[in-house]
Formats: sequence, structure tokens, C-alpha cells
Amino acid sequence: MKLGLHAYSLLLAGGLRDYTPVGRGELTAEQLLEKAAQYKCTAVQLARKQLGDSDMVTLARLRGKAEELGLLLHVSTNLPESEHLVDMIHAAYNLGAPQVTVSLSHLKGTMQQRQKVLERLLAELDKAITRAKKYKIRLAFENGRHTASADLAALVQAAESEWVGVCFDMGNALTVPEEPVAAAETLAGVCFSVHLKDVQVVRSDMGATLVNCPLGDGVIDITGVLRVLKARKPELPVFLQTGAERIHVPVLDDVFLQTYPRITARALAALLRRGAMPAPDADTRFPSERHAPEKEVLKWEEDRLKRSLKQAQKLMGTESLTLAL
Repeated sequence: MKLGLHAYSLLLAGGLRDYTPVGRGELTAEQLLEKAAQYKCTAVQLARKQLGDSDMVTLARLRGKAEELGLLLHVSTNLPESEHLVDMIHAAYNLGAPQVTVSLSHLKGTMQQRQKVLERLLAELDKAITRAKKYKIRLAFENGRHTASADLAALVQAAESEWVGVCFDMGNALTVPEEPVAAAETLAGVCFSVHLKDVQVVRSDMGATLVNCPLGDGVIDITGVLRVLKARKPELPVFLQTGAERIHVPVLDDVFLQTYPRITARALAALLRRGAMPAPDADTRFPSERHAPEKEVLKWEEDRLKRSLKQAQKLMGTESLTLAL
């Protein structure tokens, strides 16, 4: 397993979600590649926004920069629509990227509504799969965020293509909720890549909130997940994702429980046992949410990344990975 950097590890610096650094300006894709090389990572997963209009000049410039720095590129998108996926496959091909990672985070609604969306996606996927096969680009659908591991495994199986698989996100497993190690066991055989992250569980009256945190500060059995995946796919690329994100999981809400009927009592108890109620005077906001000075926000984000890189080195046993911190 080799360590890569996900763009969302610096999502605040990159202006990728709900924050725009005005003073220093947004971290560009080229600057992200330079940081990844500085930290001795072997690959970078770029967000769709960073590709701009995917014009040939932009893609050629990014590809040249990656080759100069010795980095492998991956690309990602949160629009699971066939025509868009075809465009992303073309962009990946021009970048020299072997994979497009597809988030299913917009897959919401009741179980029946989500199932209809998955069925429609599967029915429309033939064109994208044909293009993926032609250009030898993998399509990796991300687990969690409204999609149980068993449902995702069924989608991949139904696609009947060696070019369709899974990107296993450790934190997303808890959003359904599922045990990350158990979810990894379900998806290991069709896994193409991994999002390496840790989360803290903050209890609330309606359930819990998952808060991304530096590796080692959270509740995920990262070693257990990596052991399961490595046993089946020892060469999986692993992308560190430490972005300032939180996801509400209202598992004590009747509507949520009806929406996710696969939830077991064991999984529900396991999630709630991992968390604790915050102190009444605790400020759990990120610096960006407290409107802290930009310099403080960006330093906080990069410090989290540096801590996580050190921990990733230990967890993955990558002794040859020398981190210049």
C-alpha cells in the first residue's frame, strides 16, 4: 500500500467547500501537487472543482506537473451521472490518471427512492463502462453516505465489469452506520482504493455527529481496516483525507431509522458507545466556523495534515516513507 494525498485534506486552503481564503488565495491544483511531493506522498486525488473546465491545456499542464514531481493522479466527482462520468473518464485519460472516484453522497431519500436511483444509474452506466474499458480507466464508487456496503457490492456485481469497483472510505462506513472493519470485509474483493481517515463521535439528543480528526485521535480501527483490505489487495492506493468535515447521523430519529432499515441494534449500539456528550461549555466548531483569522484557519488545517501524515507512516508500516515535516 502506498500513501497518497486527497485534495480534501486541504479543503479550506483550496476553497473546496464553505470557505474561501481571500488573503492568500485558494490553493491551486499545482500547489497541492507540490505539497504532496514535499510530504513524500506518491499520488494525489484531485477534486472535480480543481479540474476547471477540463480543457486540454489545463489537463496537460497538471499532467506535466505531476510527472515532473513523480506523482500519480486520481480524480473524483460527486455527480454519478453517466454523461458526466464519460467526461470525467476523458479527463482522467488526459491526466494519465487510472481512476475516477465517484461519491454517492447525493443519494438521499427513502430506501425505495435510493434503490430506484441506483437502478437508474446502473441502467445508464453502460456507456461509461464502455468508455472506461476503452481508455482503461477504473470507476470506483464510494461507500457510505446513504449507501450500505451490501448495496454497493450488489451494484458493482450487477455492473459486470472489471473496470467498476469501490473506493473504501473508512469514516463513511459509520454514517450508515456500519462497523468499518465489517464493511471493509464486505467490499475488499472489489476495492480499488482507500480513503484513510479518522473520526470522533460526538453524541447528541438525536444520535451522533461524526467529526473528522487527525489520525489516531478518533474511534476507527484503522489498522483493522487496512489489514482486511491489504489481505485481498496489497497494492491498493491509500489517500489521506483529513478535511474539516462533520456528518450528522440522527440514529435516534424515527424517520432516519425508517430510511435505513438495514441498521442493526448492534451497529447502532456500537456507534453510540463510541461517543460522548460534549461538555455544556465546549466549543466544537472548526476555526473557520468561528471566523478565526485566515492565517489561524490555514495553519490549523495544515497542522492536522502533518500530524496525520506522521501517524499514517506508523499505521501503514511504510518505513521507506520519509516525511519531511
